[in-house]
Amino acid sequence: MANLQSSDLDSVLKTKMPALGVDLGGTKISAAVVCDQQLATEPRLEPTPHGADKIVEAVLCLLSEFRKEHLIAGVGIATAGIVNVDTGEVVGSTGNLPGWEGTPIRTIIERRTMLPVHVENDANASAYGEFRAGGLRDKRCLVVITLGTGIGVGIVVDGRLYRGAHWAAGECGHIRISLDNKRLCTCGLFDCWEAYGAGRGLVATAEELVCGLTEDQSELAGKGKSLTTQAVTAAAARGDIMARRAMAIWHEHLCAGMVTLAHTLDPDCFVLTGGMEQFVDYALLSELMTDRTLPRIAEKLEIRRSVLGKDGGMIGAAQLVLDQITAGV
Repeated sequence: MANLQSSDLDSVLKTKMPALGVDLGGTKISAAVVCDQQLATEPRLEPTPHGADKIVEAVLCLLSEFRKEHLIAGVGIATAGIVNVDTGEVVGSTGNLPGWEGTPIRTIIERRTMLPVHVENDANASAYGEFRAGGLRDKRCLVVITLGTGIGVGIVVDGRLYRGAHWAAGECGHIRISLDNKRLCTCGLFDCWEAYGAGRGLVATAEELVCGLTEDQSELAGKGKSLTTQAVTAAAARGDIMARRAMAIWHEHLCAGMVTLAHTLDPDCFVLTGGMEQFVDYALLSELMTDRTLPRIAEKLEIRRSVLGKDGGMIGAAQLVLDQITAGV
């Protein structure tokens, strides 16, 4: 048998070594073994506890359970917040995880487990997962937008995540898309993109549209603070005029941020993911983008649906730690 060349060995290892991928969110922690750029096990879910120490312990418990049945080469953690990937520390807080800023996650878990650990912003991890596993390795510039309660963005340029000078690249949910000081974002600034284009933005738009209306005019009227994205999207599906108008405006707001990114980055492709992605009318969004983007940029710009969905963060985080391991082989 011919001897394996070093490059061949690297390739085999990169696709066959298993790692644990962890997606750490404000309400739940998801973890699964990842191998060959896909889930090798069913994800296990745990409610996210309160407090940094308890969160780290929850991750360690999940890892311990998986190690009973699997040989784990490393741990990749996708988390909300701004992450210094050199130190594995959360350096920018997130309202979804109070007290999380300043936590040296990588150091703690590596010392406790003797495994290599990579910690990454969740939107970045999702972007890397889509790039590696979604058939997008030929793209020079890929922008993955996570649409949920807020908006997260991950940017991959020439096969590498772009993280910026202060690890905060991709905080595009805080692009300002209005000068009216009308909507206060959770970050403390006014008129951020996610205050209009995320789930909470859709609800705010619907509330404005039905203000002063009766239930005879719209089923959304009179709901007050109980109005939800589910209520708006369901009403729109049933033909409620004001709900459909809210959805149309939401697409305009979504387009506004994407046009800014298109003119700034000139990407090959946008990929949309997250809980709100299912409500995107891709034909309408593409039409809006074409109308509002310079022709040279718009003519070859793709807008795609995620292939990894909710698993993107776990797969991307796990692949990042595997790539780190094999880079030293």
